[in-house]
Amino acid sequence: MNGGAPLQGFMNGASNVNSGPNNATNGFATNGKHTVLRTWTRPPNGVTEWEGTNEEMKILFDTLPQGLSEHLIQMFPREILINLNEIYLQLGQIPECVVANHENGGKSERIDIWDRPCTAAEINLFGSFFDGETATKRKGIPGTLHRVSLITHPLKNPVPVLGVAVRVGRALQGLLETMTGGPEFLYDLAYKHKSLLIIGKPGVGKTTALREIASILSKNKYLNTVVVDKTCEIAGDGLEPHPAIGRARWMPVGRSNHQAEIMREAVENQTPDCIIVDEISSKDEVGAAKTIAQRGVQLIATVHGATLPEVLHCKERGDLVGGCSTVTLSGREAERRKDKRKQVLKRGKEPIFNAAIELHSRNRWIYHPVIKEAVDAYLDGETCDAQLLEPGRAIACASIPADGSFEYSVDFKPQNHGQNHNGMGQQTSKKKNKNKKQASQQQGGRGTNNKNFTIKK
Repeated sequence: MNGGAPLQGFMNGASNVNSGPNNATNGFATNGKHTVLRTWTRPPNGVTEWEGTNEEMKILFDTLPQGLSEHLIQMFPREILINLNEIYLQLGQIPECVVANHENGGKSERIDIWDRPCTAAEINLFGSFFDGETATKRKGIPGTLHRVSLITHPLKNPVPVLGVAVRVGRALQGLLETMTGGPEFLYDLAYKHKSLLIIGKPGVGKTTALREIASILSKNKYLNTVVVDKTCEIAGDGLEPHPAIGRARWMPVGRSNHQAEIMREAVENQTPDCIIVDEISSKDEVGAAKTIAQRGVQLIATVHGATLPEVLHCKERGDLVGGCSTVTLSGREAERRKDKRKQVLKRGKEPIFNAAIELHSRNRWIYHPVIKEAVDAYLDGETCDAQLLEPGRAIACASIPADGSFEYSVDFKPQNHGQNHNGMGQQTSKKKNKNKKQASQQQGGRGTNNKNFTIKK
């Protein structure tokens, strides 16, 4: 692609992307009834972009077709461009960019780039970037975390390019300190060889979190951290890893179907204490994760989904959290159940991961310190303790089984106030009838703008 117009300094200054706990906006207004388990001091500058972000944005705009970069710079104010997440062009459709709206909890917002459909000539401007090699349909911009992906028509010969998605990659600093209290949270898990699963929908920030986790762990001279980079989104697509992962060892996968092989190679050849993996999606990768866990190596990985039960019910990935299968109860056991059922679902095995964090938005995370207890409670239809993580604090919340997922309530009294994981709390399943009644009452509470959360006034 031809070089784009220079940015002429519009990116000057680091962007502060932190947003504090705005409970009214996020649907967590509880009239002071919630239980705060722990608070911590947030970084003085909040969550900020990595120091090299401005230079990388200049590289991106210099790489884009000149007409497109000039139009974006002229059309959008700096506040839009510094929060740019994606540029999308599709043949016959109006092109758009996707930006993060931090006034709305960091949710993505689509904005039209111009008021007419894209032409084939405009789409083809990206063809030179791939030098005719479009088999992988994605390519990184060297020296950055940005990526260009193609949409093609596989049944046409030659294969035409129908669309282009430019993904803006950026590293953040202070995210883990803001949301969990600092490196101690990660070190405590690492020293106890406890693996952490990060669950979230696409675009919610899972890879961004992994990148900072790698940087934090790599600063500990007693830990050897290895990053297995499936699509080169964690550390870029160049020959050298992006500085944002610190001194962690970097193993790019190349083709995504080779990830399980590289995961096994990492544990066999790199003597790791921690392996970081992005996007576990296949049975073979689940098997590789099990191999890593059996070697006593900590694994920190991401997986697509909204809540823990959604991963549990996934045929390919369910074993990450213990899996489930149908069992037949005795008459006495069935009689003790509220539904009196003999055929029920039970956890099938030990989870590969010990703890889980669900990323629901930039400033709203749910932490499950003990996955197997959360899974057992869910399958038994019981509520259990979890933690709502917001900038600067952890709030006790109840995980309530609902329609193959979890709903959450912060308006309840947690059963266990004991501290674990440097104050992050201990998760305990609620088995008593009075707690069943409480969960039932909470399920009837007022819903929020996120179906996975229920707030009871």
